[in-house]
Amino acid sequence: MTWDYVGNAQTVRAIRGSLRAGRAAQTYLITGPPGVGRRTFAIRLAQDIWSAGRADVPEAAAARKFLDDANTMWRTAVRRGHPDETPDPEALENVDGRKEPLRYVLTAYNDLHVLRRADTAQDIAIDGVRAWGGGLYLRPATQPMRIGLIDAAHDMNDASANALLKTLEEPSPHAIMILLAPRVSDVLPTVQSRCRVIELGPVPDHDIAAHLTAQGALAPDRAAEIARAARGRPGWAIRMARDASAWDASRQAQEQAAEFETASIPARFRAVSGVLPRGRMAAQANEALVWLRTIEVEQSHTLRTAMHDHTATAEAPARAALAGAVSRLLRLRDTRRALNANVSPRLALEDLALRPDADPADAPGGARGRV
Repeated sequence: MTWDYVGNAQTVRAIRGSLRAGRAAQTYLITGPPGVGRRTFAIRLAQDIWSAGRADVPEAAAARKFLDDANTMWRTAVRRGHPDETPDPEALENVDGRKEPLRYVLTAYNDLHVLRRADTAQDIAIDGVRAWGGGLYLRPATQPMRIGLIDAAHDMNDASANALLKTLEEPSPHAIMILLAPRVSDVLPTVQSRCRVIELGPVPDHDIAAHLTAQGALAPDRAAEIARAARGRPGWAIRMARDASAWDASRQAQEQAAEFETASIPARFRAVSGVLPRGRMAAQANEALVWLRTIEVEQSHTLRTAMHDHTATAEAPARAALAGAVSRLLRLRDTRRALNANVSPRLALEDLALRPDADPADAPGGARGRV
């Protein structure tokens, strides 16, 4: 079968070569920035494992059809940001008629078991990891192996991670497990050591643009614009190419981020109020992180321009522009750390609006920056 995968060609060749040689690992950890194609890579890996030594065409198999983006069950399993997705409920009614909070979503179909955090939860509960692992011990129903996928393994809490470790230490002989996370460091070292790590990197703009032009039937200039905005994330680019409203919203967010960076403090406070939705803190934190990422991208463009203008003979304004861009990115880093530490999203963003620059001691040449 062909993978139909954009970018990271050397990694694809290495993994497929190991599968052809019969050297499949029991557990894989696939890392990379969101939108780079971690889920797609995991699914192509699963399909290759399922099709090993078989004469039938996997594209026509039920498992392949299940993994199509148009399948509502698959969208429920992985939450890919489709316009017609419905949010997870906050609670489910049990057999006793009582409502219990929804802490995880486990989708099992055709020997594929996908576990993820519920939209309204802050982590993956230990019960989800146990149910996911227990299903993998069953004998395969239709495929040569059962495939267990944990989408966003970094969302597990400590108890969940320890429960997963027990499953990794005593794996089912007819199951292969695949974990997805942004970075290797996002999972416990004890989990890392039991995985074959696959690190996916950003994809060049021209490769993304070529794919959008060939597969999405986009005009070359539109494809190039989306590819530049994707920052190496083909999955994100493909979604923007398919959904014009999502692309328009992304462009609007970029414009708002640029305005936020140059606005007055009162205007920034008003922008924060417009960003954060009403409701649970987890939902607010997710929105805050998305907004913060957009500002970081905008500021990275400013830094790139400042670095280009900062020559050996640069005058004071150019030096000040570079120092200001670096200081702002350090400040954004501090805000991200606060959000990841469960600080109130509103407080974190309002602090960013009030104090646009980093602590002088954190800037290059400051007390903490000196060697």
